[in-house]
Amino acid sequence: MHRRQPGRSSLKIRRGVDDQQASSLTFEVWSPFAASYQPVASVEAGLRRIEQLVRLISQMRLKGHQKQDLLMDVPDADPSDHSRWAEFRISATTFRSYDTRRNDRTRWVRAIGMRQAAEATYESVGYAVREGHAA
Repeated sequence: MHRRQPGRSSLKIRRGVDDQQASSLTFEVWSPFAASYQPVASVEAGLRRIEQLVRLISQMRLKGHQKQDLLMDVPDADPSDHSRWAEFRISATTFRSYDTRRNDRTRWVRAIGMRQAAEATYESVGYAVREGHAA
């Protein structure tokens, strides 16, 4: 039996409240296996990690792995977190779905696809995508 929503991974980008410097951005990936955010060096590294996690979760679902119910979904936003952040998550179902949220809109909102979810996240924190990268 499959759960309605399997554990989903996400990429979160955070910027200090008053900080406008690109070097102040931090990148984290939610791991449903570790039930924690894990730092990554860049958006590109985060996207690679999310893809790895999504593939693993998909395989668990296809094989009916017993421990798939132990995977933890992305937690609710922390109301005490006053930093500027944005995040998108990917559902590892047969037909992937993408959702976004940000510090001033903490409810998940459906995105049309991966590119749209990533672009909305980048725009929310002022992350400038280099040509040919990160989407």
